[in-house]
Amino acid sequence: MSVIDLGFNSVKFVNYYVNSDNSYNAYEERGLKVRLGEGLNGTGYLTNESVHRTINALKLFHDIISFQTIKHVIPVATSAVREAINKDDFLKEAYQETGFRFRVLSGKAEALYSYAGALSSTCIPTALFFDLGGGSLEMVYTENFKIRKFMSLPLGALRLSQIYGRTDGTITKKNYSKLKQHILKVLPSRRDLEMSPDTSIIGVGGTLRALARYDQQIRRYVLDKIHNYIMDYESVDSINTRLANMTSNGISKIDAIGNNRVETITTGSCIINLLMQKLGFGKVVVSARGLREGILSAFIESPNTYYSENMRQDRIQKSVRVRCRQEITVRQSTRDFIKPLTSIGLIKKREYEILVYAIKQMSKIPPTTNLHNLFYMIIDQDIANLSHSEQLVLALSIIHTKKQKTANWLFKRYDSILQSQNRRSIEKISACISFLEIVERNNSIVKLSARTKNKIHLSIIPGKKNTIPMIHLENILKNLGTVFDIFVDYSISANSYGKTTTNSAASKKINSNTGIAITR
Repeated sequence: MSVIDLGFNSVKFVNYYVNSDNSYNAYEERGLKVRLGEGLNGTGYLTNESVHRTINALKLFHDIISFQTIKHVIPVATSAVREAINKDDFLKEAYQETGFRFRVLSGKAEALYSYAGALSSTCIPTALFFDLGGGSLEMVYTENFKIRKFMSLPLGALRLSQIYGRTDGTITKKNYSKLKQHILKVLPSRRDLEMSPDTSIIGVGGTLRALARYDQQIRRYVLDKIHNYIMDYESVDSINTRLANMTSNGISKIDAIGNNRVETITTGSCIINLLMQKLGFGKVVVSARGLREGILSAFIESPNTYYSENMRQDRIQKSVRVRCRQEITVRQSTRDFIKPLTSIGLIKKREYEILVYAIKQMSKIPPTTNLHNLFYMIIDQDIANLSHSEQLVLALSIIHTKKQKTANWLFKRYDSILQSQNRRSIEKISACISFLEIVERNNSIVKLSARTKNKIHLSIIPGKKNTIPMIHLENILKNLGTVFDIFVDYSISANSYGKTTTNSAASKKINSNTGIAITR
């Protein structure tokens, strides 16, 4: 499936592979700076030049999509087309020239779809979400996933650059002062939004991503990942001041920003800086997902509802709440093993949650000997509930099960993000994964009993295959005991055609070297 997003400044299309469980992965993204909204502020009309640039870009996208034989294409247009007096003429020409029938989103729809895309991939229940585009700033405030306020403000980065800036994107000190006054006047206050004190702020948009990449460049951040990256206000303010005092040539030489965003980055960073300042936010969470993912999710859930444009606020917030609160499914037997470890304090709550993610990941991992590729494949995923350090722990735990030396090398590479206690978490999660991999592959049932902080007993009932690699199992349980510093006692029962028979415990043998008690 493809989503085409036609904005004030650029047009983008993204191809997604939709999985059987309705999750999706983007595998191709293209964007062109068409400046469709150029001149719109003064006349209210889309100019012939901007329309011509846009139609040519859409023709290119049409050729690519046709060549790839993509079945479903979802084209949406936002503020530039929405505000234009001649929007009907443009939409007619776009359809005649390219076959794309654009749906023009209202300010409310744009805000809510953007919110749905971002919040489903960050899952912060009480948040102020914003999407800064070329023509407008969309904002949605939620408490416990319930939408309380939403607004679409004419504070787009390109729009304000054209009003207050020079043609090269730089702004005089006098105009910069006027720009700040205008932004502060239009932005709502905390009282206007009736915000809770524990509100987090989450943002999407090209300007915020560029600022985040620049911040990572300045900090020499070792992880190449934007989604769920956190910027503090001091960094945003410092970068904003730096950009305001730079020439366009100087900005263009910043790798994280580049030529395409020179004209709008100073204004855009000013908007974000003042938004955080006025509302008193000390940090902002960056989401790599937004409008396009919100549109795609809505279409997947109900194509008929999407095409009928029957987008309701309660439907959006319910969808986000369900996706964020949906527990990852693992076998009951697996939960019977790992939950007691949490209750007796051997695994912390957050380690338990990462372990559940890891078990789910293990079922998707392709056969490979290149562990570095496997590591980056896991890191590249946008996992909603995990911070960057937690996602590193997840990936390193899985790598640790396959080759400890590689996991240790990668840990050292990312030790500026990780903490010393993360190494212990990786060892614990890895030890559990290795044991559960045997249980899962054999479809066995395992129960943890006789639980204390110093000793656990595992009752294992093999699945239909009725075979367990005993030497391998004993090595894994030895490692489990060492990592958790406990005595591991276990028994294995015979399982034949659904009938379970437990062997006598009279032949129990205590292996003092391994710390494992074996019942056969």
